[in-house]
This record gives sequence, structure tokens and C-alpha cells, in this order.
Amino acid sequence: MLIPLLILIIGGGFLVTGDFFKEPPQICFLEPLEKTSIDLYYDCKDFDEDNPLQAAEINHDELVLYSLELINEDREHYNTPLVEIGTSSTAQEHAEELLNLCKTSYWSSNGMKPYMRYSIDGGEGAINENIAVVGTPGIQKYWTQENMEQIIAWNQHRMVERDEPNAFRHSKNILDANHNYLNIGIAWNSFCVAIVHQFEDKYIEWNQKPILTINKEFILSGRINFNATIEQIDVFFDPPPLPISDQDLMMSPPTYGFGHVCTYIICSEDFLPVGTVLPYPESSNLEPDILEEIINQDSNIPLLVAHKWETTHGEDFTTFSIEEDFTTLVNFVAEASNTDGKGVYTVLVWALPEDSNNGMVLTTISIFFL
Repeated sequence: MLIPLLILIIGGGFLVTGDFFKEPPQICFLEPLEKTSIDLYYDCKDFDEDNPLQAAEINHDELVLYSLELINEDREHYNTPLVEIGTSSTAQEHAEELLNLCKTSYWSSNGMKPYMRYSIDGGEGAINENIAVVGTPGIQKYWTQENMEQIIAWNQHRMVERDEPNAFRHSKNILDANHNYLNIGIAWNSFCVAIVHQFEDKYIEWNQKPILTINKEFILSGRINFNATIEQIDVFFDPPPLPISDQDLMMSPPTYGFGHVCTYIICSEDFLPVGTVLPYPESSNLEPDILEEIINQDSNIPLLVAHKWETTHGEDFTTFSIEEDFTTLVNFVAEASNTDGKGVYTVLVWALPEDSNNGMVLTTISIFFL
């Protein structure tokens, strides 16, 4: 019996159980799959209880390298620098968690978004994540190494060339020239296959990753491995993450963003920071406090002029040391959210590389100020 079963689950899905159909248990085999195929098809047969199938040997590491190879082939085709395998384990951990749902969600059951998981794992740069889940719960599959490679190639082609339903967000992420590392998660069970691509922009050697001290002093310092101007630092706020039920995870938005305007319930298109840190302009004759008063007159969020913003430039590097009192920002968050200001502050450092007109984000590092 040749039947189509639901394929890539990006924004919706449904549960199908054997009890609903009241049919004998079956095992389904993936029909040959080309990367350009519109759908996935399976040949399903009744279980042979007298001759049970042995699980096929599938090499996870080979699948990761195959996925990396396909991504770099697409990046090379579109004249984009290649990426290397990263060291973060969070992509694999999230892929394994998605198998419990057999559906995509950028959130974890502990309430964390990708940039929070990355930060907890010691992340040092900026990340952007693609996820996909292939399969359906309740209908058992028999996967092989060849099946897995076909699914990975099919998903890769779908994300790059046929991503219209997602406004080509996956495609733009895969082909983003600023990415230089990639953490890949691939997991499977008898029903579904989960694939997570965590693209990473890692360009800073840290002396001090962003921290917020108990006295609300914001500090960061390090070395960028190219010459650039640090233009500003945006700070986003999320309340302390709380556990999320499986049902809520299955209904979570198909995108994620920074800050509390994007939750597992709803995701706004306007990802606004709760504060911005600026360098003191060399051309100004005003004291920093007076300058802050002036620039904040028409601002909806605190604009902070850092009391320390030191940078040095070389032909292929930029060093920086930045400090600022975040009391005003934390108080603003506390008043706006009717809380004590405790939560997750995510730091986006914006830099403009030398001889470039395009700024880039160097960090999506979260500070857990709890």
C-alpha cells in the first residue's frame, strides 16, 4: 500500500493514532526520494510478528558531515563563504527534544529560546536557527542510512529553493555570508526525523563576555578578528523562562525573535530592544549625563552613553572595552513589566566592518540576571 504521510512539519500538524483507524499495526518504508520531490511517500505493510525487523545501522556522524557538505555546496553555488562545524551541543540536544513532539518548536520545554540555550552552553557569538521535523507520530517507520541521507538532501533543497511559505527565512539563513560556523543536530525515532541547523557568527576572542553585576554594572571586553567600528549595543529583555507544556510547544509560533514580544504564544514582527548603549561621540562638547538627557527626550527606551567605550584598531583586528551603569535600564524594565527587572538580558553588539556598508551582529549572548 503506497500512501503519502505528512512530510516537513514547519508550522502545523496533526496527531494520528493506531487506535483511531482500528487497523493492524504496520511498518512503513520510505519510497525512493529525490531532493526535488514534492512529497514523501511510504510503502506500508502489516507487521510480521514471526520475523521482526532488526533496526538498521545509521551513522549519526556521517549524517552530520553529509548535511554540512550539502549546505556548503549551496553556499558555494551562491558565492557565499563556507562554514565549519561548531562545537556547541545545543543543536543536537534540541533535535532530540523535538522527537517528543514530532513537530517543530524553537522553544524548549524549559521555556528557553535558541539564543538562551546557546548562551547557557557557553556560546561566544551570534546564532540563528533553522529547524525541521519530517514524519508523523503514531505510524511507525523503518529508517535506513540511505533514507536519512535522502531526507536531509530533500529538506536542504526545500529550505533553500522552495521556502516561499516561510518568506525564504530558512534560505536567507543558510546563505548568510556572515555565518562562519554551523552546529548540526540530527535525531530520529521510529516515527520522525528532527533536523536543527544552528548557524553561528563567531568573530570575538573574549577577555570578558557580557555580564551584568549585582550592582547593575554592564561590562564586556575582547578582540574582534577584523577591523570594524562598534556602532551600538542593543539589549533585549525576556522574563525568567518557565517550563512549557508539550501542548503549548506544539502550538508555538513558526518563528522566534528577541525579547518578550516573541513568546511561545505569539510572536510580534517588531523585535524592539529595551535599551541601547552608544559610544560617546568625539565631536560632542557635552557631558555624558547631559547628552543622555537630550537624546532621551524623544526616545521610548533608555539610550545610554557608555561611561567607558575604549577601542583600538589594527589592520585585521579591533579591541574593545565597554562599561555602563544599567540601573536606568533595569528600572525601566521593572516599571514597564511590573516586575523587579530580573530576567534574561540579551546583548546584540552591532559592528560595521572596514570598507563595508553593511552592519552585522556579533553577539546574541544572554545574561541571566535572576
